[in-house]
Amino acid sequence: MISVLLLLGVLILYSPVESKNLLEEINKRSIFSEVARIIQEDQLLALKVEKQAYTAFMPTNEAMMQYQGPKDSRLIQYHLVNLPYLVKEMPDELNTDLPGNPQVYVTRLPSGNPAIKGWEDYNYFINNAKIIDANYIAQGENQLRQVLHIVDQVIVPTVARSAANVTVAAGFINPDAQKLLLKPHFYGLVDYYDVSEFERRISALDLLDVFNISGKNTFFIPVNQALNLDGADAALINPITELIDKQVIHGHVVPGKVLFTRAVENQNEQYESLAFTDNLKVFVSMEEVSNTANENMTYYVKSNTVAGDVSHDKGTMLARIVKGNIPVTNGVVHLIDRPLMVVASNIVSYLQDGGQLNKFHHLIHEHYNDLLNKLFMEEELTLFAPSNEAFKFVNEERLNQLIANRDELRKLLELHVVKHRLTTDEIVNRSTREILQEETMSNRRKLYFAVNEPNALVPVVSLEGAGVNATITTPNIAAKNGVIHIIDRILGIPSQTVYEKLASDPMLSSTFFLSEQENWNERLKSKEESFTLFVPSNEAWSFIKRTMPSAYKKLFMGDFAYHVRYILERHMIVGKDLSLEELTALTNNSTRRDYKQERLNMTRGKIYFQAFVRKNFGESTGTNDTEVESDTDTASEYYVEWNGIKARVIRPDVECVNGVVHVIDQVLMLNRDVTVSGSAMPAVTGMATLIATFVTVAFARALHH
Repeated sequence: MISVLLLLGVLILYSPVESKNLLEEINKRSIFSEVARIIQEDQLLALKVEKQAYTAFMPTNEAMMQYQGPKDSRLIQYHLVNLPYLVKEMPDELNTDLPGNPQVYVTRLPSGNPAIKGWEDYNYFINNAKIIDANYIAQGENQLRQVLHIVDQVIVPTVARSAANVTVAAGFINPDAQKLLLKPHFYGLVDYYDVSEFERRISALDLLDVFNISGKNTFFIPVNQALNLDGADAALINPITELIDKQVIHGHVVPGKVLFTRAVENQNEQYESLAFTDNLKVFVSMEEVSNTANENMTYYVKSNTVAGDVSHDKGTMLARIVKGNIPVTNGVVHLIDRPLMVVASNIVSYLQDGGQLNKFHHLIHEHYNDLLNKLFMEEELTLFAPSNEAFKFVNEERLNQLIANRDELRKLLELHVVKHRLTTDEIVNRSTREILQEETMSNRRKLYFAVNEPNALVPVVSLEGAGVNATITTPNIAAKNGVIHIIDRILGIPSQTVYEKLASDPMLSSTFFLSEQENWNERLKSKEESFTLFVPSNEAWSFIKRTMPSAYKKLFMGDFAYHVRYILERHMIVGKDLSLEELTALTNNSTRRDYKQERLNMTRGKIYFQAFVRKNFGESTGTNDTEVESDTDTASEYYVEWNGIKARVIRPDVECVNGVVHVIDQVLMLNRDVTVSGSAMPAVTGMATLIATFVTVAFARALHH
């Protein structure tokens, strides 16, 4: 009985409140004072709101203040639907009370919240405005139901507003995308937002009908400035407009989907463009990026040409939405600052566009402008560009130290550049055959790549540079002189301890698993100590599994922590963080006296460190030669050696905040490291042997007597 009463109480508490009519409901709420004022100034509109059946999507005063367009009765009419709907009842399109009855579009996205009032389990968007409270019921004349919903933005109509003495033809009052293209000035699309050049190209190709296809569609239209290159790019033999053909125009249309910027559920979801009808696989996706300067969101659209042809290269094109969410009778239009599918911009132009790479551009421009010249002049480059968001994860003090040291900053920035074109397709393909590493513009420093979900439409590619792991968030942005991959971290400024590096790097997971036995690795968390660690890769442990299966099983079963510690400490130096260059110096008559030539004092025992300089055809010039500067005819390899086991350093100088990790391809261990004692507890075993011996001797003496 108590539970029933509680349930009734909840239902009463959250049931919609009925008022005499919708106008009264609006007038009594202070958050609608601006809307109420506009309604009261139009007597006919006030009468209709008072008496007729309506669904009203009312913006708050705050939303009205943020809206900079005309605030009149026509604006309010676009917020009124002449049938009453609770949120759960609404169809995908609703006809509004504005003359011509243009529709608004409804998008529902799961919210993950409980439906306390019966609707909060979904987020509801009316065009680009979000419903923040809902289902307030009122009554008009003759018991006609009226429903009020509160939205957080003004729902902006696309209304022809002609100049004085200019008559707007009936067909242009509520336009489709084609009408918007033909008469952009009717709808305030002038100056920066003028799209007449794109319209002229479409008309020249006789493709205007693409923009009046019926149904619910999304159209992306480049503004004039997007088709006018400046600087050196303006000297192109073929202007951008000549690169825009039928297939490119089709790549600007997503058929059957209305995509408003805030109502895109999954930024990783890719939608088929109309270019699929041309046997091209061109996907379109949208993403939002926070703008830390003004705390607003910037929205981007990406075209991803997965399967192209001789005229349309594979790759991604990224464009910023400069004016979005323009509703039309056949969907929605977004104006963009760069055409999709067209490779016409230099790498530098992407950095300069004030978008999600502007912090990285500022860092280069202010402190190492020579790199911008290289990115502009040189051909076939790959730039791994940290996004603005990536700067949130960097150690600011360390970054400022690097900025103060021009040489160190140069090495950091050049670490992000590979001197040839490298797409994610190539990374994925090569990673199936080898541990992929690439030389960077920063001398002797490499990037190392790993691929997750290689069979996915867009595989997840991660890379490591000087101790920092980053993931490619936007791959394969095609430029005239190379390719850009946007990444989520700044390379070269480590933020992880040696412990965290072992824990997070998939290539080192076997060593990390072993190091957890009896919490041996806890000391690697300390920022008060420094470490140099030669870490066997997972493949190195796989080799042990094949060649020493019994020893491998004992180590990984978890009961042989003493042996694990014994082996791992053979791979570690405590108290020093030694780079490859420093290790080479130490083993080549170094002036530092705490190391003997060619030997490294490890935590347990000593090992050799050797450098080989090899000719391209494999000839060795000898052991312990010093590193050769970049030379196309030679390559240096580095090894550690113990008891005849020679392990090659395959990933050097993985920097951490408390040390350096060097990844090696062999484990410095012998079978006897595990089997010599015959047990995980040698002390106990020895005692048992001693007792057994004593008992045997005593028994023999007893027999003798």
